[in-house]
Amino acid sequence: MWKPLPRNKSKNNIAYFKAGNGPNLLMIHGVGLKAESWSAQINFFSQDYTIFAIDLPGHGESDNLKIESNNLNSYIEEIKLFVDEVIHNSFIIIGHSLGALIAINYAKQRKKNCAGIIALNCIYQRSDEALKKVKLRLRELKSQNMNKEIELTIVRWFGKSPKGYLNEISNVCRQWLLESNKEGYLNAYDVFANQRGIAKEVLKKIQVPITFITGSEDLNSTTLMSKNMANFCFLGAFNEIKGAGHMAMMSHSDEVNRIIESFITMNSK
Repeated sequence: MWKPLPRNKSKNNIAYFKAGNGPNLLMIHGVGLKAESWSAQINFFSQDYTIFAIDLPGHGESDNLKIESNNLNSYIEEIKLFVDEVIHNSFIIIGHSLGALIAINYAKQRKKNCAGIIALNCIYQRSDEALKKVKLRLRELKSQNMNKEIELTIVRWFGKSPKGYLNEISNVCRQWLLESNKEGYLNAYDVFANQRGIAKEVLKKIQVPITFITGSEDLNSTTLMSKNMANFCFLGAFNEIKGAGHMAMMSHSDEVNRIIESFITMNSK
């Protein structure tokens, strides 16, 4: 399931996996991850859709950002360049965590080619305490304690003693984080750690259908956050996956795939 995927490269050095034939789906992962985190979705949807699963700058096989300012808009600009070169028709954009922040802000800026948004485990109105904690984690990652902080990340995602399939996924994610491009990982985490979440004003300007998906056990991208975001969107919807944590698209792929499939079907009529 999680074996390495062959990549193409765009002119702005975004590595991506392309598969399938049909309407376009663009998948954007979260901090420290890569295209393979969407493997369950790629396997399910590539029979009927054209999948573009990218590595964010500084992740997987994509080059680090070669610009002075490292902020959320830097990543959005790279996605714009990628889309203009590689995807020639409209598409539904699917983002996870940091990828969800990028996806929503991209759709707000580029209204013509984005037909819909699926945002997994997205953040909204982080509290001062939550922001303080994530910035502390960033400092730990930048210190000599990176491997320790990675282990704590795995615990947040999967619990202290995951069993069976969940343990298998936790080991895969641990390996990805440990083997990640450290500069790219830290750059992305720096951006993520300084975000309170999607602005209310941005949500109100989203005119395409959007659905928010989060796990009931995700303590940082909570169900209440997703409900509130959906309420501010003109065509917003919310889905909670019981028992899932932050990595729902891997741990509860069947449920996530059904929600995505329903969203596509409803918005393709």
